[in-house]
Amino acid sequence: MLAEVRVSLFSVLLAICLNFPLPLEYSSLISSLPWDVSNFPYSLPYPILLKPLELGVFFLLDQSHRLVAFTGYCLGFVFLVGLQNSLTPFGLYLTVLAFFHFSEYVATGLSNPQNLSFDSFLVNHSIQYGLAMLISWLEYFLQLWFYPDVKLGLPMVSYAGLVICLLGELTRKMAMLQAGRNFNHLVQSSKADEHQLVTDGVYSLCRHPSYLGWFLWSLGSQILLVNPLCLIIYGVVSYAFFKERIYVEEYTLIAFFGDQYREYQKKVGSGIPGIEGFHGPVMWGEKQE
Repeated sequence: MLAEVRVSLFSVLLAICLNFPLPLEYSSLISSLPWDVSNFPYSLPYPILLKPLELGVFFLLDQSHRLVAFTGYCLGFVFLVGLQNSLTPFGLYLTVLAFFHFSEYVATGLSNPQNLSFDSFLVNHSIQYGLAMLISWLEYFLQLWFYPDVKLGLPMVSYAGLVICLLGELTRKMAMLQAGRNFNHLVQSSKADEHQLVTDGVYSLCRHPSYLGWFLWSLGSQILLVNPLCLIIYGVVSYAFFKERIYVEEYTLIAFFGDQYREYQKKVGSGIPGIEGFHGPVMWGEKQE
């Protein structure tokens, strides 16, 4: 196991162990806010005052590990907050959100360590990704404010969303681990010497199980939050994103593997209904059967 993976795992466990005794329920967190600013920051709870010193320990680490350790600690803390509020939809959401980003880093480190970097957490995926997350939070809290009985009164809907998130998580991580060094978060423009076409296991069921997994996780997160508007928005935007992504990726895969990939396309679907991928010629004048 890479040192970076060990550091991230230790940081997550450290955050959980150090903060587990703290009252992290929403009501406790709100009551601990320094409403009396005249005595700030001394009005903060003692454990909170010690957090800067606690986080300062990460600066004792090697520079290459600091950001990984800090990110792991933050994800562990978010996971714990979600766990202590797991009777609410947003608590469950925080748990699956933190686990998703942490598991992305660990799965990359285990399957394709040469490409492991801070970006493997996907917390900095894109501006659009962050904006979509903020919009979903906005819908959740606005609806919680105006319709609390509806938002908190449909636990079976949230549990169904949780199951879909877990299914998506499992599908994506199985795909990453099975593909090994053949998996990359970015579409590759050139074929590496060790790059092989993986068609067995979960890849025998669909051509893009990692995209299917993320698609399911994306939709499941909004079902979990009971966000009807964002469920529609996420579905439309995610579908368009993966349709374009699969089209571009399959163009390169046909360029890399030729007829071998075309035969694979004929036998196995993309994984996301309605998305066919790329079936045209990779160069001008190429004939198709």
